[in-house]
Parts: sequence; structure tokens; C-alpha cells
Amino acid sequence: MKGPKWLILFLSALLAVFAVWGALNVAVDPFGVFGLSFLRWDSYSQTLNPRVAKADYLTRHLDEFDSYIVGSSSAASYLPETLEKYGDGTYYNMFHYGADIAYDKALVEWLLTVDDVKHIVLVLGLGEADSVFVCEDLTDRAHYAVVGGSPLGYYLDFLFASPSYAFEKLTSRVRDTEMPQVFDVFLPHDGVYDKRLRDAESIGSLEAYLTENGGDFWKHTVGGALGNADECIKAVGEIRAMCDEAEVELTVILSPVYEGQLSGYTDESLDAYFQGLAEVTEYCNFSISPLSFDERYFYDTTHTRNAAADMVLARVFGDGGAYYPEDFGVICVNGVAPSVGDMRTKAEEARDEADEVTIPILLYHHLDPDTEESGTVLHPNTFASHMALLLESGYTPEGLRDLADYVERGIPLPEKAVVVTFDDGYMSNYDYAYPILRENGQKAAVFVIGSSVGHEQYYKDTEHPLTPHFGEGEMAEMVASGVMEIESHTFDMHQWAPFEDGVAVRENVLPLADESEDEYVAALREDIAAQRSLFSQMGMAEPCAVAFPSGKFTDIANAVLVEEGYDVTLTTDPYRVNVLVPGLPQSLVGLGRLNVGADTTAEELLAYCEK
Repeated sequence: MKGPKWLILFLSALLAVFAVWGALNVAVDPFGVFGLSFLRWDSYSQTLNPRVAKADYLTRHLDEFDSYIVGSSSAASYLPETLEKYGDGTYYNMFHYGADIAYDKALVEWLLTVDDVKHIVLVLGLGEADSVFVCEDLTDRAHYAVVGGSPLGYYLDFLFASPSYAFEKLTSRVRDTEMPQVFDVFLPHDGVYDKRLRDAESIGSLEAYLTENGGDFWKHTVGGALGNADECIKAVGEIRAMCDEAEVELTVILSPVYEGQLSGYTDESLDAYFQGLAEVTEYCNFSISPLSFDERYFYDTTHTRNAAADMVLARVFGDGGAYYPEDFGVICVNGVAPSVGDMRTKAEEARDEADEVTIPILLYHHLDPDTEESGTVLHPNTFASHMALLLESGYTPEGLRDLADYVERGIPLPEKAVVVTFDDGYMSNYDYAYPILRENGQKAAVFVIGSSVGHEQYYKDTEHPLTPHFGEGEMAEMVASGVMEIESHTFDMHQWAPFEDGVAVRENVLPLADESEDEYVAALREDIAAQRSLFSQMGMAEPCAVAFPSGKFTDIANAVLVEEGYDVTLTTDPYRVNVLVPGLPQSLVGLGRLNVGADTTAEELLAYCEK
């Protein structure tokens, strides 16, 4: 083959390679820049590069939003749904990877240009004042419409991005499920992280939390300076000026900072930063607070929990119905900021006075004077003696809704609170336990199996005999008395296998063999809806708590239940120490209980309550 023909063939082949390469990236569109709807996956694109994908998403949904949360990872925990409780805005969270105040300024300027904006919430950490962000690859790239630059160069960069991005998206699509995975950690409809699993993890004592998650926390090298503080202060001042000129309400928040990160900077450097911010804008400083010294309020060193951000917003907007610590946050106005030393002293004092409590929870089942006592059956006189023992020992049986009120609203609990629970919903709870508790002025919670409510003779619609379960009338009377709470033991996920005709028997909330995650989640939601419908039909308040049948559960079950509005979940783990942390709803998840049976002595019962 002669030279010219070989060259033409080579160039043609090279052109074909580039054509296929570009076509693959356009068709699969891993970064979401080309807008082909048949493979659009906003959660994936936002996970890969939130700067590009969120700008693209917003241009398609501008009519849905008029208010925005701006910032780096410090802003990730500020939920649009929380902000929307406190004002008339419809929020979208534009947070991005990498502390980059220059990008935040450009982003605010772009938002003011493309939308009729009502509110901007600018959330700062220490990273913006520490260093200048450097874009290293396409996952850091900003949308040209936001930061300027050549549209042609922008699209060419993504057109010829490494094919590995496209192949990874295709393989991830095959592996995708409803719950978040490493490749789809965003909720694209509001721009925040999908924290359903993390926000449903069980949190108790600080020691237990650090045993499980201590590796996620690290400390900076002590004694550094904030190297980008002056540039950050200047940019914040310019953002303030832009918003004032556009008559847009700007709220600036310095988010809670973990002590391990704070320790990396000198007090002089922090003082200069705080004071400099106060000279260019009014802002709310939560950087040093009781939260700083308690890792449970953080996912890791640089990310506050959503619950911590909720407390910040409750304080900023004066929500007296929500919990937040005493002297939480400082409003910096008129060029005045408190010193780091004063903030740290107050924070440490408040931490030392923390009000977390330990709650023992007792588990009973059936009471029967004519049956031999066992692990699940006690004589009524035995139960009465236990309740008298609690009374004599100064313990006050409280309801599960009281626990939720303590955690979520800061409503105090008695000094020696305890919770008494019953599983299954037997008629004996009404016949024997209810009168005993009522006479003593004590409370309890009964977890009913929805499909068994009111079944006095037979198991469901079979001819199999069962221990009688109370019905609607008894439930209404016990609830109206204030003595009993009626909660959920699932609607039909506590089946008795020998009495079930179906092949797939659900004895608990664990997934069935060979059940996919999506099928499992759908089954959980179906059961929750059935239980909620039953309670509604009987005029009962929706249950706020679920006791897992046999104490067995999965992280996904907890996540679905929390997402569906349940405050409390309970296991049968007698070794779990139930530490309730004000402001942390996760401390209501996965609570342990002592099963009180025939072998439980009075001494053992008191020892459990006292540990």
C-alpha cells in the first residue's frame, strides 16, 4: 500500500475512533452535560460532579425554586425541607465538593442572573478560609455558564473524557437499587446527600459511637494559620453587596466545626477570621459550640449531621419548639465577633452540663394466671410485683412518645425514667396489665401485630387456634386513659410459619431468600401502609414506634421506617445501653430491651435498670 493511501486509511481509522469515543460519551453522558434524556441519571451525575450536574439540573427546573443554599461540604447538611418550615422560599441546595469561596461567589452571581431569587443561605466552614481550591480533573470542573469560559472548550472536554466514565455509569446502572450506593449519593430533587442509611443508624453512648466510627475522625496538625482568610472575607463581602443590590435576603452561617479540625488553627488566626467576617456581613457563628466536642453530631471530621444543621436553623429562626443547646451560636453584627477563647469556654461548660439520659426498657408478652411461667408468659401477680418494685425504687414508667419529645424538643424526663413494653397485643395486656398500671399511675406501650388485632379465637382467617388478641374497643379505652400507647409490631411480618399456607413466610423484617433490595423495600413499605391504614380505620393516631419481631432487623428496615415517619425502633438486645442524646433522633433507633421472663429475678430487673 502506497504512502498516501496508508495515511488516508490511518486518519480515517483515527477519525472513526474519535467518533465512536465522542458518541459513547454523548450517548451515556456520565456527567449530564449533553442532556440526552434516555440515559439521564441525575443522582449519578451529581455524585460524579455536583458543580456541573446541579447547574444543568437547575436550568431544567428553574420554575420550581426561588431560594438557594450555597457552600461546600459544610452546606451539605442544610436541608431545603427544614428551611422551608421557616419562610416562604422553595429551596435547592447547590453545595459542591471542595471548599471554594471563589466558586461560591460566581454561583451566587449566576443565580441572581438566571432566577428571581428570594433567599440565599451561604454556609461556610473553615476550609474556604484555609486554602485556594484547585481544579484537578473533570470531577472538579465547573459549568461554563457559572464561571464563564468557552462553551466549545467545555463541551469538547466532556466529549472526549476518558471512556472509563461512561463504562462505569453503565455498570453502575445495572447495580443500582433504591438505597444510596457510592455512585448515587445525591437526592437530585433538592440537591442534598441521600443520608437515609446514615440518618437511621443507631447512636447511643459516645464510647460506642467512637468504637464503631472513630476511624472517620482525625485531627489537623496543631497551630496552623488560615491561609486564605483575607480572600474569603473579601468574597463574602462581595456576595453581601450583590444580594443587597438585588434585594435578596442573605443569611450567612458559619457551620459547626469538629474540635479535631478546630485544633489545627491558632486562636489568633480564628479570631482574625471571625472578626473580619463580622466587618463585611452579619452572620451566625456556630463554629465553636458543645457540638464541636461530641463526635456523634458529625458523620466525620468535616461533615456535620443533618440533625446538627437542623438545630442550627432552629436557633437562627428562633424555633422554640425544637431542641438546641443553651447559648448555641452567636449572631455577629456591627463588626463585632466574640473571641475564640470565650466561645470555647462557653461550649465546654455547656458540654459538661449535657443532659443525655440512659433509659432501660423492659419487654413483656402474655400474662396468664393459669399457665406455667416461661420466657414469654408471666402470672399477673408477678407483673404486679415488678411494677410495685419499680415504684418503690423510684422509677417512673414513661411512654415512647415522651422519649421522642425529650430528644426532639428537649422536654425533660423524670430522673429515673423507664419504659415498660408488651409485644404482640394479647387480650391479657388489657385484662391484667392495664388495670395494674392504671392503679399505679404508670404507663406502658403495647406493640400490636396489625393482622392479629381483634382475633380472639383463630389465627387470621384459618381454623388454627391462637391466644386471644385485643381489638379496637380495648385499644381505644387504653389509649384514652393515657396509660397505654399502642404502637406497631408490623402489620404482617410476624407470621407463624406452621399456620401459613404461603411458601414465602415472613417471621420478621429480614429479607426473604433471593429477595432483591427493591422488592424488600417495597414489602416494607406495603406493610407500613397496611398498619397505618388499620390505625386510621380505628381512629387511632399513627404509630411512632416499631418493635422488630424477634428483635431482628436490617439497616435498610430502619432507614425505611425513619423515612416513613417513625421516631423509635426497638430490638430485643438486653446489652444495648439506651443513651438518648438531645437533638439526635438517631439515638431513638435500635433501642434495646430486657425480655422479662420466668427466670428474671427482682435483683436482675433492678440491676438492668440501674446499669
